[in-house]
Amino acid sequence: MKVGCTEMHPVTLLTIVIELVAIGAQSALYLNRLRDQVRFWHLILLLLLLVFNVANGLFPDARYNVSIPVQHIIVNGIGFAIVSYFPFYFYRAFGLRKLRFLAIYGVPLFLVLPYLVFFVIGLSIHGDLAFTHKYGYIIPTFYSLILLFSTAKAIRCAYRTSKNKNRYIEEMAAYFALMPWAFLAPVVYFQWGQLIETLFTNVGFVAISALLLYRTLNISRAEQKLLADLELVPVNYEAIECNSKRFGLSNREIEIVHLISQRLSYKEIADKLFISDRTVNKHVQNIFNKTLVNSRTQLVKKINDFYDS
Repeated sequence: MKVGCTEMHPVTLLTIVIELVAIGAQSALYLNRLRDQVRFWHLILLLLLLVFNVANGLFPDARYNVSIPVQHIIVNGIGFAIVSYFPFYFYRAFGLRKLRFLAIYGVPLFLVLPYLVFFVIGLSIHGDLAFTHKYGYIIPTFYSLILLFSTAKAIRCAYRTSKNKNRYIEEMAAYFALMPWAFLAPVVYFQWGQLIETLFTNVGFVAISALLLYRTLNISRAEQKLLADLELVPVNYEAIECNSKRFGLSNREIEIVHLISQRLSYKEIADKLFISDRTVNKHVQNIFNKTLVNSRTQLVKKINDFYDS
């Protein structure tokens, strides 16, 4: 079953519609929080997946005024672009510095170069698609497996350092969504069809989009509740200054404590100080550790009380 007069499978069309909705929702949330780097890099990933699904659904088709080899070069080029993006996604979005080498040097050597040699040059010359699929994916597949191993190692290392459970869950979800792409070569080689390829490459990342939206709504609700609780605590600026020095807070941390006491959200604090949300969270966690509290409400109560020990 195909959509209209194209070669697109209905499931591919449904995936495209879902991704368009996800892109719209993620774009709106990103515009509301421009320093949310995880959402920014995820948005780019969704756009790449959208382009891939459109091309994969329409090509190859002999009715187009484009040669079949060129159509395969386009589709595979977009697929290679997505796989090339993965190490940058984890490196930039989640700050996994251990992937820097794989992102900056591994991508050109083990993904871009094989694509140029086997697809752009080779397929254009001999037109043998079976030969190109048989040998063109060997090096990229080995590289993808190395990337999987290195990403898992980097995620574990980052979690041992930060102990940030929410970030760890988010990273692992992205990691499991990435896994099918490392084994995409057999799907293409054995020609399992557009339906399998679409499900194989998209389900995980659509689920991540839902996870990000759900997490954003939960954070927003929790933040609103915290701000409502803080309204019950009177502000004593003299006590804040005295206690901040007593707890050994830095000038930036004292500044953030004042803004928290003024009932500003983390996003508002980030915008006011021209820093990222992640930097605000890092400062807040340091403040919590120094003042021996576990929440904003406890912090405001403790920092506003002259007699709190």
